[in-house]
Amino acid sequence: MRKIIILIIVALTIGTAGLTIGIKKIREENERIDREAVKLKENRQVEFGQKAKVSDFIENLKGTLLNDATVDTNRIGKCEVSFDFLNIKNKYKKATFSIEIIDTVPPQIFCENSYTVNVGFKKKLTDILLSGDNIDDTPIRKIEGEYDTNTVGNYNLAYVVTDASGNETRRDFILHVVEKQSQKESKRDSIRIENIIAEYKNNNTKIGIDVSRWQGDIDWKKVKKAGVEFAILRVGYQKDYDNRNYEVDSFFIKNIEGATKEEIPIGIYFYSYAKSIEEANEQAEWVRNQIRNYKIDLPIAFDWESWNSFNTTNMSFYKINKVADTFLNRLEEYGYRGMLYGSKNYLEKIWYPTKYKTWLAHYTDKTSYKSEYLIWQMCDTGRVEGINGAVDIDIMYIS
Repeated sequence: MRKIIILIIVALTIGTAGLTIGIKKIREENERIDREAVKLKENRQVEFGQKAKVSDFIENLKGTLLNDATVDTNRIGKCEVSFDFLNIKNKYKKATFSIEIIDTVPPQIFCENSYTVNVGFKKKLTDILLSGDNIDDTPIRKIEGEYDTNTVGNYNLAYVVTDASGNETRRDFILHVVEKQSQKESKRDSIRIENIIAEYKNNNTKIGIDVSRWQGDIDWKKVKKAGVEFAILRVGYQKDYDNRNYEVDSFFIKNIEGATKEEIPIGIYFYSYAKSIEEANEQAEWVRNQIRNYKIDLPIAFDWESWNSFNTTNMSFYKINKVADTFLNRLEEYGYRGMLYGSKNYLEKIWYPTKYKTWLAHYTDKTSYKSEYLIWQMCDTGRVEGINGAVDIDIMYIS
């Protein structure tokens, strides 16, 4: 009896082993057929953020590709890519291969050839000389050379920024340390709205303003009579980085009710210090709750412009753009239209091309900004009947 049991166990073991070997052979055969059907490119490196599809990595395919899917290239390092295809025998197959996502883009430094500070300057130069990387949130920033901000003089220095991939950017500059001087306030000429209407108003444009509590009480009847055809109102703002108690603009309710009463089309903007996707979502929800009972005719703008302290935010250019997209996308999910606010300088250097409308800030008679924009904020020294003091004046292009 004992021998019979042993023989049965041996037979089962041999059978199982044989079955395992058989399955292994089938798999190997399938893999061999797959390798014969699919020839991959030897170089399967792709730059971070670059648009890529499965077919971009296939040298030759004996069969039919069933899903030429877009490959996510927003993560550095190796990643697996899978796809389905029919081989020459019309049999369904699945294949997987690896690619490597790399970063060869050096950091960017935005500073002039010289920089001037007063004696006693206490801040870190690496915090105030604007720089950043496409994907590294915390690139290494350093100043090379000797200097003393407590001693008047001119210092030849180099600003060096290195990202996690080893890409480096160096910028030589001269630091001027000078005795403290009284700052002279530059006075710019006021621009009356009637002059702007005369020069810029046509069948393709509308003339408007953007306002906040800084304009105080507004007589919206007079504003409309002066020729204002739309208004963008600040709904609120974030006080500073990491402050999650958002404030409603103290004149928002007065402004939206006054503009609505005069049937002036309304847009909205929110002033943000968001540093994360979580904050951006939270702020979009907050804005929606403030405006949900009002008629909003024009887009809602994300206004992030604290570039003088950008280096301390631990954000890459990819991340700040993701933050903006998150805010605008959430509001578009609720049926609003989104718009990105930015000055010409930063729209060209840091903000990425986006599917959302652009609100361009460029204080000049004729902008040289080349990309598309819906609204041009052309001055912040406008004068409009019904508003005490200066106001931003905007031109909207309606076709």
